Amino acid sequence: MKTFVLLAAVTIAVLFSSSEALDLECDMCKMSVKVVVPMLGEDTESIKKAVDAECKKEFHSIPFGTQECKKFVDTKLDPIIHELENGTAPSDVCTKLGMC
Repeated sequence: MKTFVLLAAVTIAVLFSSSEALDLECDMCKMSVKVVVPMLGEDTESIKKAVDAECKKEFHSIPFGTQECKKFVDTKLDPIIHELENGTAPSDVCTKLGMC
């Protein structure tokens, strides 16, 4: 019985953590779209710096927030920029990329 309770608690914790991670990714994506849209056409490095700065400003209070921002910018920002440059509506980008 104790094993079952422990297993149930671990399962709930993992599911809750996964849900929080997906919410964070979605929030970071939406924030990125807002920053990128007015900067389309500028060089990618300027866009990355602006998104990183805004991300750190918005998410600094969560545990490991600044590290998550860097990871997000390094791995997820290029597809967001690409979708926007190819005419995907800003409201559809995060859903299309599976982040929301």
